Amino acid sequence: MQHSKMIKLNYIIISLSILSSLKVKGQDTLTLNNLKNISYLSIDAKGNKYISDDLLTLYKYGPNNKLITNVNNKSYGNITSIDCSNPFEIYVFYKDQNILVFFDNMLNIRGEVRLNDFQMNNVTCVSRSYDNHIWLIDMSENKLLKISKSGKRLAESNYLNSITRKQINPFKIWELNGQVHVADSTLGVFTFDIYTTLDKTYYTKSFSSITCNTDYLYYNQKGAVVKYNKALRTPINTTTYIPRKAKLAIESDRLYYYYDNKIISLKHP
Repeated sequence: MQHSKMIKLNYIIISLSILSSLKVKGQDTLTLNNLKNISYLSIDAKGNKYISDDLLTLYKYGPNNKLITNVNNKSYGNITSIDCSNPFEIYVFYKDQNILVFFDNMLNIRGEVRLNDFQMNNVTCVSRSYDNHIWLIDMSENKLLKISKSGKRLAESNYLNSITRKQINPFKIWELNGQVHVADSTLGVFTFDIYTTLDKTYYTKSFSSITCNTDYLYYNQKGAVVKYNKALRTPINTTTYIPRKAKLAIESDRLYYYYDNKIISLKHP
């Protein structure tokens, strides 16, 4: 009888171990022990991860999750966003200093734009354009602007509150497939063409983080991942739940969420 109980107990332990290993493998969790808190994650087309932390450090990890290089530029302050849509020129925005810095793929500084020099004094978000210029929202003018690296205005919208008929407070901007997406955490996502004309509006409920591919928006709504069909303009509730404070990033066929010092990859829900 005792021997039978021992065999049963060993079977349970082995089974739990197998289930545990499968869960870890399924979640594909990357824990970065040298970081305390990931403040931003961006993933390029080659699978390289560009990561900032609350100690003002910018890291590059390869597709194999091995650290390639890192740089710390305390004079710039906190990193607000990272755009690696061009894997050879990384755009890093430092909102507190109102500075956009350009890094090469080994995180060497190749240039910067001090937006105050061009009387753009209340820039909330910045991204790269397809032709290596700059998209930004300047709330001191309440406009969507496209500028060159020398500060020349290449395109500008009408007043955003006039276009959208709402007082928007954008926190993220990105270009994808010829559309410029402007996200407001309470109103939704406004898309513009490359000439700054409003094209579509995706109305959503409050969310804390958002990303997208060609067909869907993905956002964190109070710990639930919501998949929003852009063609139908319809949200789809998923069974994927993440921490409320987690942020989202996307690359190829993978959706990621990250918080503290962890990055978890998932297939699209």
